[in-house]
Amino acid sequence: MVGVGSLVTFQGLTQGILQTSGRTIQAALDIEKAAAVAAATPMATGYIKNTGADMPESSIQALLTAWKTARQNKSTAYLTSTLSYETVGFSPKDMMYNEASQYLATQIARAMNVPAYMISADMNNSMTYQNIIDGRKEFVAYSLQPYICAIEDRLSMNDITANGNIVRFNIDESFLRADTMKRLEAIEKMLALGLIDVEQAKEMEDMTPEGNESINDTYVQ
Repeated sequence: MVGVGSLVTFQGLTQGILQTSGRTIQAALDIEKAAAVAAATPMATGYIKNTGADMPESSIQALLTAWKTARQNKSTAYLTSTLSYETVGFSPKDMMYNEASQYLATQIARAMNVPAYMISADMNNSMTYQNIIDGRKEFVAYSLQPYICAIEDRLSMNDITANGNIVRFNIDESFLRADTMKRLEAIEKMLALGLIDVEQAKEMEDMTPEGNESINDTYVQ
């Protein structure tokens, strides 16, 4: 099957991030561009005022080029008595590029329903202590689950997957996998209750008898 009929679509519950937060994303791009321009311009935006005789265009361009080149190498400048430098802009610090970037990063994280700390947004970073697994569980439950369900349900339909089979993300054995000590504590309790035997416990920890891997095992990195 080729063409449009070969496409698999996933129906969402929202209009999409570009529709709901397009202006926020564009503002972040504008701030990034403005910060790049400020970084390439050592001094605040300004102009050179000539109080003497008018200069020819070629001399003006030469003066501006020499001024720009000199400012990239040194911060101290010398002007004759008929020339003065007047600033008409603000310094990068006054423009608060960093604060604006952090604010917009937080806004984008909110639009994506992602905890701000996951994208290193510094604003509103006061949070109570939680371990890594607890944080990941919240991330899956409140951010990823709608997408996970949409993908799983669509790929489980019989036009893609054979009847009787379903598609599921194996996040419990990867992203939400507990640390070794907690897993062993759970296995120990299951063994004590007779819910599993030793061989099943080894299988849960990807340990085959006597440490030999089965020839039928396939590992994907």
